[in-house]
Amino acid sequence: MSEDRGISIHQPILSRDRMNFDAFARFYDGDYRDYRDDIPLVLKTARAAGRVVLELGCGTGRVLLPLVEDGCHVTGIDTSAALLAIARRKLAEHGYASETVADGSRAARLVQADMTRFQLPEREIDFAFVVSNTLMHLTTQAEQLKALQCAQRHLRAGGLLLIDLFNPDVAYLEAIAGIQELADWWEDGESGATVLKWATRSVDAARQLQETVFVYEEVFPDGHNAQTRLSFPLRFWWPDEGTMLLERAGFAVDELYGDFDGSPYRSDSERLIFIARKR
Repeated sequence: MSEDRGISIHQPILSRDRMNFDAFARFYDGDYRDYRDDIPLVLKTARAAGRVVLELGCGTGRVLLPLVEDGCHVTGIDTSAALLAIARRKLAEHGYASETVADGSRAARLVQADMTRFQLPEREIDFAFVVSNTLMHLTTQAEQLKALQCAQRHLRAGGLLLIDLFNPDVAYLEAIAGIQELADWWEDGESGATVLKWATRSVDAARQLQETVFVYEEVFPDGHNAQTRLSFPLRFWWPDEGTMLLERAGFAVDELYGDFDGSPYRSDSERLIFIARKR
C-alpha cells in the first residue's frame, strides 16, 4: 500500500498530469457503482421532450443504458475509446445493438468525438444532456460555450438541454486543499483487488478551477499492489454565468434546480442543474 496516505501535499491547478480517460476507464464503473441519483430526472426530461436523445460524455453508458431500456433512441459521444468500448459491451450484454442492424434499426449510437466540435447527421434531436460534472472537464469558458453551441445545433427547435454540475463551495475546497483523503474503496470483481481511491484537491477560486489528483491503489490477493495517478481538472460555474453562456449559445433557461428532486436552486444547494430550451 501507499506510504503517503493522510499526509498534506499540494498539487498545482492544471498540472501536466492531465486526466487520462482511457486510463480511468477500468475504474469508472467502480467509482459510479452505487450512483443513480441523476437517472430519474434525466428519464423524466427525456419523456417530456421526446425520445431522440444525445448524451455528451456518455462514459461507459451508466445513464445511456437506462434511457435505451426506456425506449429512447440515444446517441452517446465521448472522447475515450476505452470508455466507449465498455459502453458497447454493456449494451450488447443487455441485448441492445450499438450499431445499425439488418433491419436498419439501432437502439444506441456510440461516437468517439470531442463535445466542443462534434458533427452528427442528426439535427432534430429532442433532448441533449451532460451530467456528472462532465461539462466542467472543459477548463475554459470558451470551450464550454463551444460545447453548448454544438449541442444547440443538433437540437430541434424547442429541444431541451439538461446540464448537471456541482454547486461550488469555495470555502470548503480551500479548507481541504492539499490534504489527501481516502475518498472511496471497493472490491473489483474481475481482478479480485481491493481498490482504494485517494483524493487530493486544490482550488483557484479566481479562475473558477478545481483540480483533484486521484490515486487508485489496487491491492491484489497475492499481496502486491499497483497505483494509477490521474489528475482531474474542472472549471465550475456560478448560476449567472451559466445562464449567460446558455443564452449566448441560443438557449433560454426554463429551470434551475439545486437537486435532482427538482427543488429550486439555493446558494447552499448540492447541485447546479439547468434545464434550457433551444430558442
